[in-house]
Amino acid sequence: MRSRKPSDLLSRVLFRCALAGLGMGLQLASRWSTRFRGQTAHARTVEIGSADGVWHRYDFSARGVASRSARADNPAVSLCFDNARLGLRTLISPHAVGRIVRALLDRSAEYEGNAVLVLWFFGLTRFVLPIARTAPLRTPLPDAYLQHDPHSKVAARIVREPVTDALDPNWHAAHQAHAGMVMIRGSAGESVKLW
Repeated sequence: MRSRKPSDLLSRVLFRCALAGLGMGLQLASRWSTRFRGQTAHARTVEIGSADGVWHRYDFSARGVASRSARADNPAVSLCFDNARLGLRTLISPHAVGRIVRALLDRSAEYEGNAVLVLWFFGLTRFVLPIARTAPLRTPLPDAYLQHDPHSKVAARIVREPVTDALDPNWHAAHQAHAGMVMIRGSAGESVKLW
């Protein structure tokens, strides 16, 4: 990708520092947060950068996170913004995922690899940048939300199917529809273009 509007030196330096700071924060989170480590059990590399020359890679493994300012040889996903200014604004935004999707749609950002991992990675950034982080519930959900109440006013309208681990093997149309889903294909590692 070639930058249509290259950033000035200050924006590139700030983006580079933000990506490096994020790397240090992710390393600390991997040491101290059990919840964070539960989401990083598989080895994968995420690369974030800009077309005007700023690149940073994050190598996730069961042991933790390694981070450095460099391109990756074969990342699981690579996200490239048109310029460092856009990358920085997106990274620190409370609506980072929405901004990424908007940038992808208007072609001011591109990705290669598994698009699901872009969303996964930006979920992890909220451990470090607690902007728009989903807070725990102040009070637990009422029982009706946790389990079915057959005596409620709408119980007759709720269809309850038995739990199953797999689709019925004789239901061919369901298997075809399931196999064609972009989310399923992308999660299996197939290179799928979403846009």
